[in-house]
Amino acid sequence: MTFQIPFEERILGNILIDSARKFGPKPFLTINGRCYSFTEAHDISQSVARGLKRLGVGAGEPVMLMLDNSAEFIFAWFGIALLNATCVPVNTAYTGDLLAYVAGDVQARVAITSDNLAPAFAALPAARRGALATLVISGHCEAIEGLDTMAWEALKVVEGEPVSTPAKPGDRAFICYTSGTTGPSKGVVMPHSLVLQTTENFINVAGMRPDDTVFSPLPLFHGMSRSMATLPALVLGAQVHLAARFSATSFWQQVREAGATISMTIFTIPPVLKSKPPSADDRAHKVRVMFNAHHDPEFEERFGVRLVEAHAMTETGMTIFTPFPERKLGASGRAGPDWDTALVDENDDPVAPGEIGELVLRPRKRGILMDSYLNKPETTLGALRNLWFHTGDLMRADEDGYYFFAGRKKERIRRRGENISAYEVEAVAAEHPDVVECAVVGVPAGDNEDDVYLCGVLRSKEAISPQALHAWLQERLPKFMVPRYIEFRDELPKTPSAKVEKHTLMKTLPAATAWDSLRAHAPA
Repeated sequence: MTFQIPFEERILGNILIDSARKFGPKPFLTINGRCYSFTEAHDISQSVARGLKRLGVGAGEPVMLMLDNSAEFIFAWFGIALLNATCVPVNTAYTGDLLAYVAGDVQARVAITSDNLAPAFAALPAARRGALATLVISGHCEAIEGLDTMAWEALKVVEGEPVSTPAKPGDRAFICYTSGTTGPSKGVVMPHSLVLQTTENFINVAGMRPDDTVFSPLPLFHGMSRSMATLPALVLGAQVHLAARFSATSFWQQVREAGATISMTIFTIPPVLKSKPPSADDRAHKVRVMFNAHHDPEFEERFGVRLVEAHAMTETGMTIFTPFPERKLGASGRAGPDWDTALVDENDDPVAPGEIGELVLRPRKRGILMDSYLNKPETTLGALRNLWFHTGDLMRADEDGYYFFAGRKKERIRRRGENISAYEVEAVAAEHPDVVECAVVGVPAGDNEDDVYLCGVLRSKEAISPQALHAWLQERLPKFMVPRYIEFRDELPKTPSAKVEKHTLMKTLPAATAWDSLRAHAPA
């Protein structure tokens, strides 16, 4: 039987209050070496809510939250929820134009940050801070010209009536900015009901139980650490252990110390872990599930875990998945029971069975799709054209209804009259034992054609030559998909949420050091 959160109960502040009542002294959150019970988390969050209320923050009002992984992030978020205000998580790498863009877009009067990140706000000219008037700072609090600054401890009001602002499942819980790997970020307006639909689906996909401990090394401005790690623990009375960041060298030690049974991951993490030399400690842990990662039988055998894959977006939550332990290797899953799905071509006509098309979605019940892109009505309507939400993700479906990811629509490469999925070339290249990770892009070749360019990171610099990798790929890919260019680097450009930032990579291509198969095979 699947776990469900009734629609009328999908209100974040109410869930925090109910969980404190039901689970009280049980350990809930461990972060930075400190464990907080459900009661403590509730009480500290209440003190933050009182402080924000004293600053005049009311229902629906946006509050910017720019903090590293910390208890302050969690309690600020929960305090905002108790007020039924709107939490705006900000990428901690944002400075200058990026930070000014968010501030101007949301027009928040209050922001909460830390002393190491406050200089980014101080560096913004007053005219580029939007409506920002008060900056709450965790750690050492210094004055900033043009802003009222307040220490985190001074914000909290310990004594007073509990805050429990009336709220509805359809009220705004978050405005979350997409990571913008292929273009400018958009503010996704998310109701409580969408956030908790994601939590519900995660519990079913991971087979999560009240006795589980979830470990996440992902940033809290990323939805996976919030909706798919912290909130499932809050709802079930389980535990969540949050690390400051991902570390390949200490990952397994961290999960052992946490006693974790479920770990959050992203697609780039398992290949990095797998690239490390085998150790007697590879199975010295309790983790049984890692979410969200491509299936890899070799990884699962070595580390004794199950890699669980699903398709999710900020705008929709999780839409393509299977309940644990069901799966088909290589597939993201099947359409969730609350969604209509289709694969379409560029004219929004259905593609033939087995063909690659863009995944489009329609919710079967209210409150599980974003409200809009903030201040972008035309972009919102464009995403919802023909009464379908267009994901921009390419997939193919098999006869059993399983969906297989085939890349981003904007990353499709056209060569020799054929459309190439960058994702599919990357997936094959990543199977080579010496390739830790790679990115495939198209570089202009003239006449509206592209050449395939592979940029990779190796296990060691001398592990394999470009020529040898090219020959290996020729045996496994159709001729038109084999990269013309191969380049090896020490690292690939990444967003703070560890996605390969292809638009940044493209600015450096083709590199003079890249190996070119046409030149290599040209007559002397």
